[in-house]
Amino acid sequence: MKILLLEDNLDDADLLVLELRRAGFEPACRRVDAREDFRAALHDPAGRPDIILADYSLPQFNALEALAMLGSDGLDIPVIVVSGALSEEACVDALRHGAVDYLLKDRLSRLGSAVEHALSQRRLLADRHRAERTFRAAFDHAPVGMAVTDLTGRVLQVNQALSRMTGIEPGAFLPGLICEEDRPLVEERLKRLVAGEADEVTRELRLCRADGSLVWGQYSASLIGGGEAGVVHQIADVSDRHRAEEALQRQAEKLARTNSDLQELDRLKSEFVATVSHELRTPLTSIRGYTEILADSDATALGPTERRIVGIIDRNGRRLLDLIEDLLTFSRIESGTLTLDLGPVRLRGLVDAACEAIRPAMETAGLRLTVDVDEHIPLVQGDGEQLERVVLNLLDNAVKFSDPSGSVTVTGRERDGEVVLWVRDTGGGIPEAEQGMIFQRFFRTADAQRRAIKGSGLGLAISKAIVEAHGGWIALESTEGSGTTVGFGLPLPTL
Repeated sequence: MKILLLEDNLDDADLLVLELRRAGFEPACRRVDAREDFRAALHDPAGRPDIILADYSLPQFNALEALAMLGSDGLDIPVIVVSGALSEEACVDALRHGAVDYLLKDRLSRLGSAVEHALSQRRLLADRHRAERTFRAAFDHAPVGMAVTDLTGRVLQVNQALSRMTGIEPGAFLPGLICEEDRPLVEERLKRLVAGEADEVTRELRLCRADGSLVWGQYSASLIGGGEAGVVHQIADVSDRHRAEEALQRQAEKLARTNSDLQELDRLKSEFVATVSHELRTPLTSIRGYTEILADSDATALGPTERRIVGIIDRNGRRLLDLIEDLLTFSRIESGTLTLDLGPVRLRGLVDAACEAIRPAMETAGLRLTVDVDEHIPLVQGDGEQLERVVLNLLDNAVKFSDPSGSVTVTGRERDGEVVLWVRDTGGGIPEAEQGMIFQRFFRTADAQRRAIKGSGLGLAISKAIVEAHGGWIALESTEGSGTTVGFGLPLPTL
């Protein structure tokens, strides 16, 4: 420990050193008694003293002058005044000028504790200065706006970020920066904070710049305790986020309007399809009725050519009527007006009826039909006509997409509380990229379009809607080049 002794009496200086050693210190002491020597010791290249023990009054110099020199040089070295006789007034004067303690030379037993206390205070002061410098650096260069105010809201300190953000300067009234609509709530919360009823104030609010423009800020405030009570305020500029949110909101509203318009167009389209389909069905039913009369061998004497022509009219009329029926059914599905006539349904009988209806087409295509449906499958609760339509759709697709001399297999089983039916064909299969769209309305595979296979793309979409209306499921499995299997499951009635 380096000690600088400002003392003109050698005996007194030796006494001070002896007392320091008795207190357990190992001092490296230097004695001076004149102004210039004192200044040189303060600025010694070998290092400044850790503490100064100064006689109150010397012939050429005194402790008060030494304290003034320390202040003018900006040096923070603790000074203990030591004197042979020191009045109370002189003691107060020395402390007022910056001395940390004073001692009488005939009472040096307290010197060790005084030095220890002075060094401790110096360490605390150094720590405080470091903390203040750290805070100041963090405050000045913080990426968010910061200000320190007194309890009334007057700005004492403001950092660069807040100054750039709002233009506010020390001395201004911070609440005046807040827009009028947000100010009352913030002022009320700040009052609660000052009253100790809240630990922190946090709110998103608008700030007014001097030019009248607005800044959205994420605002928070907390109380500074101690002798100089105040409030530290933090404001993060979130204007960009608000602009982005507003843009997203406008986009969402635009999309909502567009979606509403599309839904209305879709509704009008469905109504149009339903109306037109209904109007077409009546004359087509009449046309088919008359073609059946013409085709009846007992009722007409048509020749072979005429019969062939009537047969073509009848087949195309039937196809058109089937398409119209599909459109009407899908229209009812979309509008939620499809009703099911529920009752007990025997799956095997339903499959037999559908197979009988499709048998001519299978024979024409040269396909083998295999039916493997368990005779003892329990009855399901459903609409028999609609479920037969599902099976017929699956069989019709299997016939259309199977190669000549291929086969179609229908399998039905009871499994895990439900009835499951699968229809498998030996056709070319469906590419994996198209399988996720196969149940969408009007979707037709690339193979169907390339081979010009007739169909509307509604069969599987209608089948899916019917099965799901029964509380069931429908699924497809296919490998390109190895055929396709489409199946559905229906829940068994609960007891």
